[in-house]
This record gives sequence, C-alpha cells and structure tokens, in this order.
Amino acid sequence: MASLSPTPTAPAPAPTSTPAEPASKKQKLDPIHTPLNSNFPSFLPSDPWLHLPPDEFEKTISASLPSSTGVESDFVDLDIVSDDEQSADAHNDNTDERKESSAMHDVSKTSTTGNAFVDALDRAAKDATVPSSRPEQLTAEELAARNRTRTEKGGVTFKSTLSPLLDLFNKIDTNDDDDDDDDDDDDDDDDDDREALAECLKEAWAVDSLTTLKIIFLSRSIHLGRGERGLFYKQLAWLGEKHPRTLLGNLEWVVRRVVRKDAKGGNEGEGVVVQKVGDGDGDGEGVVDDYDVVNGVAHGYWKDLLNILVLSAEAKLDMSDPDQVLKRDVRPAAKDQAQMDAASLGEKWAAQKRQSGNEKISNDENTSGQREFFRSRKRLNEANRHEQIQTRLSSSPLHRALHLTIARLFATQLRKDMLALESGNLSAIRDISLCAKWAPSPTRFHDKHTLIATTIAELLYPPTTDVSTTDQRTTYLKHAREQYRAHTLSPLRKALHIVERDISANTLSNIQYSRVPSLAMNQYKSLFKNKDGVRFHDYIVDVAMGKATISGAVLTPGQLVKQVIYSRYGNEDDMAMAVANAQWNTLVQRIKDSGSLSDAIAVCDVSGSMNMPQAKDGTCALHDAIGLSLLIAEVTRAPFGGRVIIFAENPGVVTVGGDGDERTLAQKVFALEDGSWGYTTDFLKVFNGLVLPLAVENGVSREDMVKRVFVFSDMQFDVARGDSEGEKWETHQEIIQKAFEEKGYRVPELIYWNLAGRPKDGAPVTNDMVGTAMVSGQSQGMMKVFLEGGGFGDADADNDEEDVEMEMENKGDGAEGGGDGDEWGVVKKKEKTIDPMKIVWKAVGHEAFGMLKVLD
Repeated sequence: MASLSPTPTAPAPAPTSTPAEPASKKQKLDPIHTPLNSNFPSFLPSDPWLHLPPDEFEKTISASLPSSTGVESDFVDLDIVSDDEQSADAHNDNTDERKESSAMHDVSKTSTTGNAFVDALDRAAKDATVPSSRPEQLTAEELAARNRTRTEKGGVTFKSTLSPLLDLFNKIDTNDDDDDDDDDDDDDDDDDDREALAECLKEAWAVDSLTTLKIIFLSRSIHLGRGERGLFYKQLAWLGEKHPRTLLGNLEWVVRRVVRKDAKGGNEGEGVVVQKVGDGDGDGEGVVDDYDVVNGVAHGYWKDLLNILVLSAEAKLDMSDPDQVLKRDVRPAAKDQAQMDAASLGEKWAAQKRQSGNEKISNDENTSGQREFFRSRKRLNEANRHEQIQTRLSSSPLHRALHLTIARLFATQLRKDMLALESGNLSAIRDISLCAKWAPSPTRFHDKHTLIATTIAELLYPPTTDVSTTDQRTTYLKHAREQYRAHTLSPLRKALHIVERDISANTLSNIQYSRVPSLAMNQYKSLFKNKDGVRFHDYIVDVAMGKATISGAVLTPGQLVKQVIYSRYGNEDDMAMAVANAQWNTLVQRIKDSGSLSDAIAVCDVSGSMNMPQAKDGTCALHDAIGLSLLIAEVTRAPFGGRVIIFAENPGVVTVGGDGDERTLAQKVFALEDGSWGYTTDFLKVFNGLVLPLAVENGVSREDMVKRVFVFSDMQFDVARGDSEGEKWETHQEIIQKAFEEKGYRVPELIYWNLAGRPKDGAPVTNDMVGTAMVSGQSQGMMKVFLEGGGFGDADADNDEEDVEMEMENKGDGAEGGGDGDEWGVVKKKEKTIDPMKIVWKAVGHEAFGMLKVLD
C-alpha cells in the first residue's frame, strides 16, 4: 500500500487531531461505512495537470480549450485504465380569521398623517369603484412595425426594451413545475426557451461582454441579486460553450466571500480584507487576500460548483433544465421505495416461476434472491457510471478543465480551513468557511456522478511512493478518500456544527437553533418539534421575545407567504407559523439594515393569472407579489409605509405592515386577502382611476404626491383604451404619463417588477424611458438597489438630472440688497432621475462584482 502524506505547503491534519470515537462504535461502523471497505469504484487515472503550480495550471488549461476562432486546442487525452467495478388556490372564502385580522387594524382613522395624498389613500381604502378601460383592435403586424405587441390579456406593450443588456437583466427562467416533461409540445417549448436565452446572451455579449458577465452573476447572487440557480446554470452553460476560459477563470467568485452582509455594519467588512491564518512568512503577519471581506458572504454556495460539474459529467451542461439531472436521484421515502421495488421484483419472480414450472419458492430463498438482484443492479449501474465518468474526462476538454479547477478550489479552501481549525485561534475558527459543509462526501450524489472526491483527496493527500500500476493506485486512492473523509470533512463539519450531523446521530439536544440556516430550519422544523419539542418551543418563544435570533434573510418573501396561505388547508401547524413569523421579522430587519426607503408604495397584482405558473418549490407569482408588496410596506418610512394597493378588476388600498402594525405575518397576509381580488388585470385603473383622481379631488400638492411605485405583477395587463389614431399605439406607461401631465402632476417613478417569465413576454417600457425601471425575479435582494445607502453607489453617476419647476419665489434683494423686491422667477431644482439602464449599471456596479473578468 502506498503511504500517504499531505503536500509540504498544506500539511494534512494528523489523525490524532480528530477526537476519537468510542471503540465499540468505531468497530461497528468502519467495516460498512468507510471508503477502505467499500466496493464503490473510485479509481481515476493520474492526471499530469492536477498538481501544477497555479500559473502553469491556468496556462495549460487555457491552451487545452478550443478558441473562439476555431483553432484546435492542445488537449491531450488521458490514458484511461478500465476498472471493475428528489397549485394551491391562494384565495379562500373562509373569512372568519381574516375578519378578525382586519378588526384588529381598522383603516378608518380620524387622525391625519401629515401628507395629503396618504390621507386620501386611507380614505379610499374603504371603496374604490373605477370605470373600466376600453378595448382596442390592432393587428400583430401593425404592432410589430412600431415595436409593440400584446400581452396575454390584450394590452399593448413594447415588443422589446431596445437594449440587449436590459433584456438579459430582466430575463426570467421559464422552467416551472410541469409534470409533462415528455410531451412533444413541452420539448418544443424548452428548445424555444434555450434558443431565446442563447440569442439574448449573444446579443448582450456583443454590446458589452463584461456587463453581461456581471448580469450573469447577478442572477445568482443570493444577497445582491435574484438568487436563481436554474437560470444561472443555463447561462454558465452558454459561457462554457462560447467563452470557456471566462467561465473557468471566474468560478471562484461564485464561492468567495466578497459580499458584505449589510450596509449598516459600520466599518465591519467595509473595505476590509481577510488575513488567512498560516499564510504569512512566520512572523505572524498574514498575507492580504484581495476581495474577501470580513464576515462576508458569497454570491452562491459551494454546491453550485458541484452541480455544474454533475451537469457537465452527464453531458447536460447545455442550457436545458438542470433539475432534470440534479433532482433525478430524488427518490420516494425508503419504505415506499422498498414497496415499489418489492412489487416490481415480485412480478419478475412470478414470471420466473411460471417459466420454470416451480410452484413454491421459500421466503428465505425469495429474500436472498431479492438481495442478490439489487446488489447486481447496483454494481452494474456503478460500473456503467464509472466508465462514463472516465470517458467524459478523456474526451471533453471543458469537462476535464472543470473537474480539475473545481477540485483545486475545494482543496485550497479546505487546507485553509484546516489550518484555521488546528491553530486553536477562536477568531480564525469562527472564520472557517462553509466549504466542508458542501464538499462532496465519498459515494454520495456528486461524487457518484463525478468522482470529484477522489481528485480532492489526491490533492490533499498525494502519494509518497510509486503507484504506477492500477492495483497500487486503486489501493492508494481508497486510503486517500478515507483520509479526506475522516481527517478533513469530519473535523471541519463538527466545528461548523452542521445540523445534519446531530439529526443523523439523534443528538438534537446539541443543536444550537439560532445557528440553523433558514432553509434547513424550514426543512427540519417539524422534526425539531417532534423530537426536541420542549427545547424548540422555548427557543421560538425566546425569538418572539427578542432574546434569541433566527435565520431568515435567505428565504424569499413568497416562500413564507406560501406557508401562510397553505396553513389554511392544515398543511402547517401553529409552531410552523411561529417559525415563519420569526423568519419574516428577520427578513424585514435585514432589508432595513441594508438601507432606507421613503415616499414609496407597492402595487400588488392579485388577478387570476398570478396563480400560474407554479415554481418547483410550490410558489407562484401571487405568493411573490404579496410577499414583496408587504415587504415594501414594512420597510418604507412613514407616512407612505404601512399601505399596499392591490389590483385586479378594481384597485383597492389596504393598510398593512409598517412600524405600528404588530400583527403576525399570517394576519397581515389575510388582511391583503380581504381586498378586492378578481380575474382580470386592469392596471390602468390603479393610476387613472385611483391614484390620480384621489390627488386631484383632495388637492394634493406635488410635494405630497407619491414619488415611487413598485408594481409586482406578471405584466399581463388588460386592454387599455383607444380613441384616437395616436392613442391606440400607446402602452400603459405612456397613457399614465400623459394623464398625470394633463393634471399638472409628475408621474411617479414606476418600478415594473416581473414575477412570471413567459418566453414571448414583451416589455412595459423601453431602455430610455426616464422615471421607470425594470426588475424581475422572486428575491428581495434586488430591492436593495433602490434603497438609500444600500451599498450600490449612485445611480446618477453620469449627473443625469432633470430640472423641475418649483413654486414661484421672490428674487428681489430684500433687506440685504438694493432691489425693489418685485422680481419673481421660477426656481429650478435639480432632481435625480432613474431609467431602466441606470438601474442596470447601478446593480452591476456593486463592488462585489468588481473582480469579474472576461478572458476570451
């Protein structure tokens, strides 16, 4: 057997550094669960590029990849040695609880807010009856000639934003929860979606490649962007095909901690870089690690890298739906699977009995046959997959480059984290990354499809003697994988307090609930209640009283709203609702910590089309619209905070949220459900039938008028109107703007937030329409772009300001001058303006995207 030792620059943790397990437990588990005793085929041939120095590795990898001009690469085949071997209806008519909720927060207030328009909104909360808009008839050809198209409900909208970058910025993943994946029509739709996304990326890259790259990363950024995995993986697939060096050269920025948690943390994390333990020259001085911020977070997570590698290993890094591969191994519960397999196997045995003429087979014989059948099937599947892994590594330059690059990223971070752990320095230990949490466990999903654990293990524990023969290398790799499991993953995961470790060991009493991530809390809260009920209940009570904290900032508002709405059907209990409420409060506070919002109000689309499509997590656009609208109401400063305009057939005002509203999340959601809901989407009524008439009738000054409106919708608005030749071409934005100007008001800034992607969507505005913006997706992360002090810099970097006429002012010299005081003039006030492209530049201009580079 080859002896093992770590590289001189990254010494392996000594076996004695891991707390010893009880002998009886160790003896019981080792023969079954360690790589040393496993028949899992973990062999990979030695790769001459694996241990190259970083600079030489990058040059070698780059030379191996095909160039954009079609020049052949210097790819060298590996010598492969063969080896044996996972819609609910959101509006319910059961109104008792909702009526109680509304009674707790009566909107008919006698006191005023000090703002005339907000007072008018509050009075209008009781009733808002508005005449319907009028239909119009235009042909598709006539519309297209003027960059117009129709929504699904007949409204006129722009066919394009006229900016490829803006089109990409607002691209929405169209893969929904569709069970008819084998249907020919669905396959055609998938092809159309891929082609549309590829064309969008191509056009955007031609305009500005670096901005395109930043938009791609923005789509994944959990804390600064949209937090979308599927769309991000599809865009990386396009990069892999068209610009592979750029893909490989920027993978590290998916997982490097370059994002500050909030913008109000004082100096904590601001402009500060991490000093890594053990990277100095021995005098205690750490080496500066550029871009990583203290207590920072990453755009994505380490599992993203493994998911990308699995897609590549399966030859599915091709812009198709990644979940067709990544969730393919999600199986029924073990009991259900056993019953299914037993039934299937029973049919096989019945056929065998009929063919052989045997009437009886003993239970023991039947059970033995089943075990052998499953063992044989498993070995065959593993052997086939093993062969496929080696074939992909030897035949695909990109896959080989991905495999080696990702393995080196994991190995580098795991070394740093082990050095921090072994230093005993509490500050260094607290800085340990989550790399070990997501690192591939031997024989589990990601390793099973890629054997990436083998390559990481070889990097961490290289051989010290010759392993030139297949048998020698096979034995060495088994020991390296065991070292990796026992002396790298195990101690680091213990230090990280990974919740799954205590769940597996049935030691829930060790779990520190305040450290459980939000997604894990959602997944395991029922288990915590059932198996650690008293302690978990006390923890939730402490959270409600402000004595403990709970994670919730990574969840989307729509996910929490879905839980609340589903609770009506008995799918969630009181404890689950208490958890959801606590997580909501955390989410709200995180946004408040990121910046402030004023003079804004949300407009929430509650029409029938918002129930579809349904995402794979069960949420739909309606859940997202309610959640994001409520979030705006919660974080906006008085007097506009605490109000939401809902619209379908008729708009209505709901007073909900804000500092003075002590209702639970469920009660707030039910209050919104009490509003005027319907099946059509008359967007025009919100402004020309509610907001503008209220302002005119109540004599609201321009100063008191709402300044910014967030529109949360699927953008499938109804037909607007059409009287004259010019009006029939007008979009909703143009009609609204004209109406406000006719009444002497400036139209509020309209933020169109698209929540439901459709392949042939139009655009509510074009790229140069001042006073508008376009955003998409379900995450609250993009909301930070609009916050004052949100860390995104100034949207008006080009000093693009607009002169606004203010009230007349006496320009005479008065007491200090010699004038007669009769000179009057119009005072010009410079007001900052936005437009769709300014928001794009502001979003991608965040410092956390500053390290991205285009390499080919």
